Amino acid sequence: MDSTRMRSAAIDGLRVIGIVAIVAGHVWSDQSDDIARMGLYTWHVPVFFFLSGYLWANERTLGVEFRKRVRTLLVPYVAWLLAIGAVYGTYLWANGQALHVGNVLLGGSYMGAPFFAFWFVTALFGACLLLRALQRFPVWLPWAVAGAGLTVAYLAPDALTAVPFSLGVAVPAMIFILAGISFRRIAPRLKSRGWVSVALLAGSAALIVTGLSQPLDMKQGDFGTPVVSVVVASAISAGLVLLFQRVFASIRPRVAGAVTRAATVGLAVVLTHSAFILLLSAFPIDLPAVVVFLIVLVVSWTLAYFISRMPLGSVFTGSAATPARRPSDR
Repeated sequence: MDSTRMRSAAIDGLRVIGIVAIVAGHVWSDQSDDIARMGLYTWHVPVFFFLSGYLWANERTLGVEFRKRVRTLLVPYVAWLLAIGAVYGTYLWANGQALHVGNVLLGGSYMGAPFFAFWFVTALFGACLLLRALQRFPVWLPWAVAGAGLTVAYLAPDALTAVPFSLGVAVPAMIFILAGISFRRIAPRLKSRGWVSVALLAGSAALIVTGLSQPLDMKQGDFGTPVVSVVVASAISAGLVLLFQRVFASIRPRVAGAVTRAATVGLAVVLTHSAFILLLSAFPIDLPAVVVFLIVLVVSWTLAYFISRMPLGSVFTGSAATPARRPSDR
């Protein structure tokens, strides 16, 4: 969303919930908890691509898109890569080990702890730039390119993940941006938005519970059950947008402001939380997953907030001064 546009507290609220879900997904990733995996992995990453489409500015040029995404995505990526890499590399060196710099430089699926979530940034960057480049062509072409990417994901996911910085994954991931753009066009014509939201979320839940829609693991090039999981992920994202718009329609300005502030530093939480999970895993006491989850959320968001208040805070958060906001998009 352009900085000149008003922020939507409803969309910011959904961003915050999506970040919480990403943290939860990593905390419970090593647990034998199929419920958490089925409940989170279908939507917690696709929703951010969907929101990029929902907030898509058709008039923006490729050059403007590039500069914006560099500032909001790549600059924080590099800043946290250097900061976390320096601390983690020093720790490994002190213990007679070495950081696999080659894997770190390749990014994407090549990166392990404590850089689990970094792939998401470059994948989103690539998907947005690819779609912007294709925007000048007939409307069917971006869909065809994304569809071709999905076909490769279903048949040879390793071919996608082999591309550095998850730029291969960016091609099929573009389908969620396109879904968000399409939904933004039809949303104003929807009647009984509350019931539409319930139908989308309940129907998607039924497909997930019955196993007809398998969860996604986009970092590994896994887009779930062919076609079905993509449709379900898009439906959940659309249902959540409608739900949050309804919830935030009458929310108090002070609460809305707090949500927006949390959302503006959210990228820093995405990029740092894995480091805190790794740190707590070395704790002499085996902490319950829920305790780890709460500690990581509080510490990573607190760190992000305080860094955002520093002179170079935008380098680590990717956000500039927060413009005026409105409770929801209608």
